Amino acid sequence: MNLVQNLLALYAGILLITALLTALLWRRSRDPLHRALFFVWASTIVSFVLQGALAQNDLLVTVGFSSAFLVNLALAQLVAEVVGTSVRWRPFAAGLVVALTASAALFAAHGSFLAVSAPVCVAVAMPLLVTGMRIVRTRWRALTTIDRALLASCGVFCLHNLDFALLRDKPNAAPAGFTIAILIITALAITSLAAVLEAATEKQARIHAEMEAARRIQMRLLPRDVALPGLELACHMRPADAVGGDYFDIHALDDASWLLVGDVTGHGLGAGLVMLMAQSIIGSILQARPDVKPHELNFLANRVLSANLARLGEQRHMTLVSLCRVGDGGRFLVSGSHDNIYVYRAKNRDVEVVPVAHFPLGIGILADLRAGDFGHGSLTLVPGDLLFVGTDGITEAARGGDPAKGLFGEDGLVAHLRESGARPLSEVKSALVQKLDAFTGGAYDDDVAFIMVRAKGETA
Repeated sequence: MNLVQNLLALYAGILLITALLTALLWRRSRDPLHRALFFVWASTIVSFVLQGALAQNDLLVTVGFSSAFLVNLALAQLVAEVVGTSVRWRPFAAGLVVALTASAALFAAHGSFLAVSAPVCVAVAMPLLVTGMRIVRTRWRALTTIDRALLASCGVFCLHNLDFALLRDKPNAAPAGFTIAILIITALAITSLAAVLEAATEKQARIHAEMEAARRIQMRLLPRDVALPGLELACHMRPADAVGGDYFDIHALDDASWLLVGDVTGHGLGAGLVMLMAQSIIGSILQARPDVKPHELNFLANRVLSANLARLGEQRHMTLVSLCRVGDGGRFLVSGSHDNIYVYRAKNRDVEVVPVAHFPLGIGILADLRAGDFGHGSLTLVPGDLLFVGTDGITEAARGGDPAKGLFGEDGLVAHLRESGARPLSEVKSALVQKLDAFTGGAYDDDVAFIMVRAKGETA
């Protein structure tokens, strides 16, 4: 008896340790595979407790063992998720109900333990047995060595379920039965964890490759080698994730020069997709209406983007500022709902802050805005003046990546422009990027993008 108790304690210890480990993995990753793995061991503990509590007669012993159905179903679901298929649980649940009914009838007819428990043993093993056989038949060649080892462990576990009817009522077989159970549980613990880690690693590698492809597409769509008459240009873009939600674009259409800067709510893939959508919408409007005014462009872009986001069920908005210069002079029409614009005035070596609030909330969130809701303004550059348009990832950059330690802020940006605004544009850009990197320690919580424009000619 002491041997059986020791084996029971060892069995329970293995279950508790494995369940705790998988719970920690699930909490840390929130990955569905880790969740499925945790359910396997949580259901095993539940079944272990119920089988120990229900031991008064053959029918209750059988009912207690029927809880192992949850373990088999959880294992079947885990294996299916690892290999990329699914499990239909309802037919198996119906089969268990039928088996329990048959076992109750056989118990009432004073059948043997083998007769009473056999229907439930078969029903309990069916989810894992059927799923495993289907995977072997249809996907065996595509399985990795670890996946095959997990399937083999599951197969042995199925056989162990079936031997319950033969050995459970024989006390002398208990030590051998628990020893076999411990070996099987250990094999399942090792192979299931290895298979989940392998699948999770492969999934992460695939996601990384897809994100990298999306990042390359996004970066390649940024304007390159665009020349605007009478202006020098410098641009910068740094996503906080592989894909960012910040937007800037430059267009030279007929005699009009366009500067556009925007910021989609959030960052990452979702924000990046909305940014690409907005870029396409705005580019299409400019090609179709080269004479459009900035406030008209924003109105049309809002209508289209709002409709698209409504179809997607997305609740995002995008701050946007549109600047248009007609001809090669220094006057820009401005319309936007965005962070401030900053103009370094070469004459007095100071920085002018230009608020940008010509319509509410940006584009994409309020579909019922009318054309009259979009206002506009203007600003003028003289030779030597520097125009800076950026996103809030600059002013909200956190010291060391921790907002509690302070932000770079508008004061930091204004101070930089004031002290370096007269230097070559490339130096102004590189010095700002270096300052931000040093301030944040390279830890950015938001995307960063900006355009700098300097009016050419003799300084006034």
